[in-house]
Amino acid sequence: MYYWTTSTCNTLSAQSAGVTFWRTSVTEVGLSHEYVLHLLLAITALHLAHCRPGRHDRYVALSDHHYNAALTSVTSELSHLTQENCDAVLLSVQIICFITWARGPQPGEYLAFGVNGRSEWLIMFRGVRTTIESLESGAFTRSLSPNLRTKTGPLPELKSPPAYKEPLAELLSYVKSTSIPSQLECNLFSHEVLEECYHSRYNGIDGEYHVVFAWLYRMQEEFLEALQRHDAVPLIVYAHFAVLMNDMEGFWYMRGWTAHVLGGIWSILRDEDRIWIRWPMAAVGWIPPE
Repeated sequence: MYYWTTSTCNTLSAQSAGVTFWRTSVTEVGLSHEYVLHLLLAITALHLAHCRPGRHDRYVALSDHHYNAALTSVTSELSHLTQENCDAVLLSVQIICFITWARGPQPGEYLAFGVNGRSEWLIMFRGVRTTIESLESGAFTRSLSPNLRTKTGPLPELKSPPAYKEPLAELLSYVKSTSIPSQLECNLFSHEVLEECYHSRYNGIDGEYHVVFAWLYRMQEEFLEALQRHDAVPLIVYAHFAVLMNDMEGFWYMRGWTAHVLGGIWSILRDEDRIWIRWPMAAVGWIPPE
């Protein structure tokens, strides 16, 4: 717990209030729920693996031990949510999402989709939404407490933010002209929310980098199902989301994910569709393999 409270918790937020929340409130929940404690130790071990590459394998094995010790309990608690355990369950699902990031990119797993169906990360990430929707928000006295909802200062301005308005306008034209009628509404909604996320990120509204994942949080099931089928339009919209995700590469647990996701999308798209992800590729500086 020493490394969790003195180091790892500091890396999960860009704001001092967020760091305090992870160090105090989350630690307190962990001390009263063993499975949360195991997950805190799991992500701390991965942080140590990142910082001490000479002992990487040992720390990864330790992380896996704690993760596996927690997973059965978390899965069981998810099916029996109450006001007494909802904070611990919601925090557990959030920490599992961090752990998946921290393990690094895995073959065939691209966060919002997988080569063989939904990725483990997406299942857990959508579990956050399911957990919150299953109970009244007032039931979450720790994980959704008033101090956590307090408005924080905006993220630092980028010296050269991406010129996104014209590319997103072109993306909208593509979505309108290419979507099949039954998918048009959900594809347009995905673009609308994506545009909101860009505006919030690059116009001094967002207070945390992770909030860009509100885009995926708000996506309709039809859109996610189309992603799992590897339909071109959702994949191309997702590629434009990767530009926002790239801003998180400064966090140790996100390194490599942007290139991995774009590589997965590139490998699936047909040659004639790949032209539509040229702007995201240029914006993050990703070059496809030969």
